[in-house]
Amino acid sequence: SSGLQNRRLGVRVPPDVQTINFNCCDMKEKIIGFFNDVVKEMKKVTWPSKAELKESTAVVIVVCLIIALFTYLIDKTVTEIFKGIF
Repeated sequence: SSGLQNRRLGVRVPPDVQTINFNCCDMKEKIIGFFNDVVKEMKKVTWPSKAELKESTAVVIVVCLIIALFTYLIDKTVTEIFKGIF
C-alpha cells in the first residue's frame, strides 16, 4: 500500500503506473495456451442428440407462439378499452 491518500477527500492515489512491456513471444505463447484451453473445455461439453435438439426447438417455438398470442390479445384488449374511453 504505497499510494498516497488525500485525507480531506478520502481518495487513494495509486503509485506511478509502471510501463507494460509486451514481449512478442510471451503474447504468442499466451494466445496458443488460450486456444489449447478452449479445445480442452470443448471436449468436456455434453452435446444434445438430434432428438433432444428437435424437441427443445419445438418447445421454444410453441412457447414463443403462446407468448405472441398472449401479447396480441392484451394489445387488442387495451386498444379497445382506450377506444371506448376516448
